[in-house]
Amino acid sequence: MFGYENREAEAWVYPMEIADGLTLSFRLEGYPLDIDGRGIMSSIVVRPEATTLVYAHAAFTVREIVFAPIDEPGLVILLDVRSVLPLTITTAFRPRLRLMWPATSMTSNLSWDGAAHAYYITEETGRFAGVLGCPLARDVSVMPYQEEPRDLPNRFVIDAPPETLAAELVPIVIAASVEGRDAAKRTYDRLLASIPTLYARTSDHYDRLVRETVGVTTPDASLNTAFAWAKVGIDKGLATNPSLGTGLLAGFRTAGESERPGYAWFFGRDAMWTALATTAEGAFETTRTALAFLRKFQRQDGKIPHEISQSASLVRWFDGYPYAWASADATPLYVIAHADYWRASGDRAFIADAWPSILSAYKFSAATDTDGNGLIENTNVGHGWVEGGALYPAHEEFYMQGLWVAASRGVAELAAAMKDEGVAAEARAAAERTRAAMERTYWLGDRGFYAFATKLPTAAPREAETGPHRDQRQGRLNALAGARLVDEDTVLPAVPLWFDTVQEDRAQTEVDHLGAGAIATDWGSRILSNRSALYDPLSYHYGSVWPLFTGWTAVGAYRYGRPHVGYGALMANALLSYPGA
Repeated sequence: MFGYENREAEAWVYPMEIADGLTLSFRLEGYPLDIDGRGIMSSIVVRPEATTLVYAHAAFTVREIVFAPIDEPGLVILLDVRSVLPLTITTAFRPRLRLMWPATSMTSNLSWDGAAHAYYITEETGRFAGVLGCPLARDVSVMPYQEEPRDLPNRFVIDAPPETLAAELVPIVIAASVEGRDAAKRTYDRLLASIPTLYARTSDHYDRLVRETVGVTTPDASLNTAFAWAKVGIDKGLATNPSLGTGLLAGFRTAGESERPGYAWFFGRDAMWTALATTAEGAFETTRTALAFLRKFQRQDGKIPHEISQSASLVRWFDGYPYAWASADATPLYVIAHADYWRASGDRAFIADAWPSILSAYKFSAATDTDGNGLIENTNVGHGWVEGGALYPAHEEFYMQGLWVAASRGVAELAAAMKDEGVAAEARAAAERTRAAMERTYWLGDRGFYAFATKLPTAAPREAETGPHRDQRQGRLNALAGARLVDEDTVLPAVPLWFDTVQEDRAQTEVDHLGAGAIATDWGSRILSNRSALYDPLSYHYGSVWPLFTGWTAVGAYRYGRPHVGYGALMANALLSYPGA
């Protein structure tokens, strides 16, 4: 369920949006007006297993408890009603049954089953179906077939006697299937019949997450709590698609009129950065799941996917769209994540099973150093972290070299464990060769930081995007057109610092830049110094602040013995967990 305070909500059961425009309204007996729940929402209570929206009126209080049962393709809403007068509750929604981008949208059909007190949301092929219902529901709005379609919300009412509403929670269940209406109805019936068990199982899942993974206890309670919620947030990103399997999604928001609910599909590099966190917290099963998911879709030449849509099985995703193989960094990160898991777990069986895949990924990245200068390339391979905007395209990103050194060191360790000393020696040599090339190529001694990337000269400059100070940004792009080095001060050197790949004295000066006000803000790290002529605070990749960048800064600073900078970045992220951030 995706939504914002005082707005309509959306219900998704991957890979489909089942309904949007979900709202509650209330009518008291003898009171002639509907009371819109969005206008009387008094508080929101968030727990790992459920979110509770509290609607408060002088005559009633309704608590809407929303939870997604673990390992089930559906959602459950429970209404806890307390009213001094008879109360009618109206639930409004728009039936959608839209496949997630980029699969073709479908025209949905809505029908009401009076005996089951449920709606069927279907489409012409019969393959995709949703069910939405409530045992106490009464439909008041399904239009006859012959009526002209209208974009109006569908509505059902719950008008049970007050003693019934007071005695038990009122369930609303949403279920779906990619195997037709009957399968969706079986899921709906199963969920409806086992709500207490499902809630207990979901609650127990998060209790075990707290008990069985790493927690922190510091003098700062806000940090302790933020850390605990970070683990929950990661866990909620683990999702199962019935046609693709289980992996880590990148992020969530409402889709609105699109078919893209934020970044709620599978990403390669995002999952691998997250896997470093799940390994560190001891959630080894999640790490294994994320790694195995990407292994399943690894390209024959060893490359790891950049992103996999929830509807990838329904379209020619891997060869008909440009997104599957767009990035270069997912592949070395895949190697790094395996090595990190090995160090933490000692799980030889998993590594042995994955070893051919790991080695294939490593060889793919190694082959991208086409000129033999020790630096792996973005050109003709894919973007590094920066995938657009004023800093794009790069030829050899400094960020990528840090990943490559870490991947080479990791392969050396794994090869030793697999008794392949030839690969181990080759990988150790590759790491040192790239470390030396990084220092020669990117260090700007007179300015005290590492440059963003090398680039290939272009005949014409890139055109600056619209936005503030466009003429200033265009002037800088003009100057860079013939350059071989993009000498911009960015947050991206924090990644080579994270993996301890740069020269000690230079690292200290780089940390000075990362901790200074040109990159550091109270709410996190900018990707690009605000002193750059290219800087735009509203841009995606040349001015914005991301918690990911801030995390890189924190780890990189701590790695080189700079706790004050590291702590500042750490707390900037931690405080984002709280209101007013």
